Amino acid sequence: MTTSPRDHAEPATEPATEAAPPGPGRPRSEAVTRAILDAVLDLIAEQGSIASISMDAVAARSGTSKATVYRRWGSKEELVAAAVESIKAPPASNLPHLSVRDDLIRIGKAVRTDVSAKERRILKCIMIESDANPELRTHQERLMARRREAGIEVFRYWRDQGALRPDVDPELAAAQLVSPLLTIMVYGHYPSLRAPDLVERLVDQLLEGISAPR
Repeated sequence: MTTSPRDHAEPATEPATEAAPPGPGRPRSEAVTRAILDAVLDLIAEQGSIASISMDAVAARSGTSKATVYRRWGSKEELVAAAVESIKAPPASNLPHLSVRDDLIRIGKAVRTDVSAKERRILKCIMIESDANPELRTHQERLMARRREAGIEVFRYWRDQGALRPDVDPELAAAQLVSPLLTIMVYGHYPSLRAPDLVERLVDQLLEGISAPR
């Protein structure tokens, strides 16, 4: 995965006040959108909490207006969820279906693991605060559902092809693949397992199972 460009992005500027929302068909500036998302991430990293972050602070940090922020996101929680999602990589797509193992390795390698220490602090903060913030959790789940479905669909595909046991739960299997990668490579647990071949080892153990032969 490639590193997010936000660490090198220059803040975009807009007039301090704006009138009516843009008319139909008027494109939104990607630079302004990126500046707003970057501002949110910087504020979370600095404050260590989203509770102390205001839309006014986001607008000031990004060099935009509060009206500009609200035209893109309807609430602070929706904005925070979008900002956190922006530091993740897109899910693997257009898988060739050469084999179960090949597809799962492609999914595993599509998980972004080159997160910085700053991004790791942000992810840990959001993980904790989403438990106490139902609106934030709802927006996160909506965004994560699309990402999860890509993995679930692969297990469902190979189950239907007869390459997996017919009683395999695709959703549980997808969680068994991705969750360890996040735990080890993103959240920094089990440091002894961090290795270039982690994805391959994880996929092989998942496919082979861990029960001793009867």
